[in-house]
Amino acid sequence: MIKEILLSGFLIITTIGFGQTDFSTIDEKSKVVPDSLTDFKDIAENLTNDLKTDTEKARAIYIWIAHNIQYDLTQINSDLRYGSDQEIIDEVLNERKGVCQHYSELFLAMSKSVGLKSYLISGYTRDVFGEIADVSHAWNGIVIDSNYYMIDVTWAAGYEFRGKYVHKFRDDYFLKTPQEFIQDHMPFDPVWQFLDNPLNNDEFISKDFSKLDKSGDFAFNDSIQQSVISNDLAQLENSNKRIIKCGVKNNLIQKQIDENILQITNRKYNLAIDTLNYGIDNYNLYITHKNRQFRNPKLNDSQVIDLIVSADKGVYAANEMFNKLISSSSELNDLITDARDRMPDLISDLEREKDFVDRYLKKWKPLRIFMFLTYGY
Repeated sequence: MIKEILLSGFLIITTIGFGQTDFSTIDEKSKVVPDSLTDFKDIAENLTNDLKTDTEKARAIYIWIAHNIQYDLTQINSDLRYGSDQEIIDEVLNERKGVCQHYSELFLAMSKSVGLKSYLISGYTRDVFGEIADVSHAWNGIVIDSNYYMIDVTWAAGYEFRGKYVHKFRDDYFLKTPQEFIQDHMPFDPVWQFLDNPLNNDEFISKDFSKLDKSGDFAFNDSIQQSVISNDLAQLENSNKRIIKCGVKNNLIQKQIDENILQITNRKYNLAIDTLNYGIDNYNLYITHKNRQFRNPKLNDSQVIDLIVSADKGVYAANEMFNKLISSSSELNDLITDARDRMPDLISDLEREKDFVDRYLKKWKPLRIFMFLTYGY
């Protein structure tokens, strides 16, 4: 899966933390782990193995990441892409620096590895002056005792000052309520506001928070649960519809929509390739058996039909998929065009074999052997 880094600016905002809980003991123990631990699962296990509650476990992971990962200012506005989430996690653990995507991917992986229900959320933010930041951002959502909260490890780890990164922990972004967090963090997809009456982009930009005092009927929890059981393609398509409906008010939102469209096309291309391979596999198996005159092993008529029908379904379905695809990415478009250009020859071969099977099945069985000679097969 292609990933785009979502980059973050830094704010200095004082907010109220999670209740008045004293985390001093956990915090002190969670700042370091043995140097021998390099895998995120091992680090997370070491941090949480003697902790009892989900809150304590989330806190330990939050503290370790914030104290051990520095923000990499050189990657701001970078278009660097990664092939997988694991690649991002490996990089941040090896380099001990990254951007918001690294922080949030690492928190997501570590928290999930110890049984916490967490999410990665992408969106945009408001800066210290109340203006919309010019780079997108990523943070985490988490469920504690059936309640939804927000965590921003990137902003907790430090901030930018006069072009330099200050790695100084600020305990302002742990288990914030959705109502608090929406003041300066706006998810692209309204589902991840965790609100039953979510803001649209106009309301967030204009600081109209009047909805927060009113109940709504937006079932964000149902949408989240549905996304868990949906495939990646369905998740992306549904998310993009919600983002567009929320209003395209700045280039960050449009960039996310364009990225989602690219990912949707990429997944549709992969699905078309899988479908084509299914058809080709059955076609090749049919040819293998046909070269043996459907003997050794002996195939009955229904088995021959199944092979050619499966080949037909796969090839024609893939052809229809390819014909509907177009991408803004020249690289992906070249792949689509190449696949599309190869389809006519394959379809021609398939039609010839379908004709052979049709004639073969109509032939009196004792005379079928001569068909292999008559048609030059």
